[in-house]
Amino acid sequence: MLDEVGDARDSGTLIAGADAEKSVVGDVGDVVVFEQYDSTVGSGSDGTSDGTGVEVPDREPDLVGTITVVTPFVPITEDCVPADEDDPDGTTSNEDPPICTPADNDVLGTILVEGDVRPEQGRKISYTVTTGTTITGTADGAGIGAFADFVEGQLAETWATGPCAESYPEQCTLAAIRVTG
Repeated sequence: MLDEVGDARDSGTLIAGADAEKSVVGDVGDVVVFEQYDSTVGSGSDGTSDGTGVEVPDREPDLVGTITVVTPFVPITEDCVPADEDDPDGTTSNEDPPICTPADNDVLGTILVEGDVRPEQGRKISYTVTTGTTITGTADGAGIGAFADFVEGQLAETWATGPCAESYPEQCTLAAIRVTG
């Protein structure tokens, strides 16, 4: 693991370990990199878990804000072309059928979390929520433990994992989320 973000900028790469206790944050080109955090116990699926007893990363959240958009992922399984049948060197048009969603896809959906809900104000992150995302917290007295529990207007603490695209809003994979109200 690199000791300082400066080392990462000098070498052009940033390596962050899954067992690191603190967040290593840096940038490589147009990408921000956070530490990996892998804790999937009791969350991340559309099962019946209420998210209790689930741990979040031992560091400050990357963003505390309001969930303003919740979009479930809808896999493409009909009238599509399997990825292994698509010619990577072939031509593509808007009339071609879409590529089928792989059977091992782990994406549950996306959420937009805004630190400031005013248009074009403050930090905003569009998070991809996967089966590996740690989901916990409470809202209106009920436990939160699955993607289906997210509702627009909930307050949340969020932690990113892996590289984030520095667009506006930023685009990251969600390591963990704790809904606080």
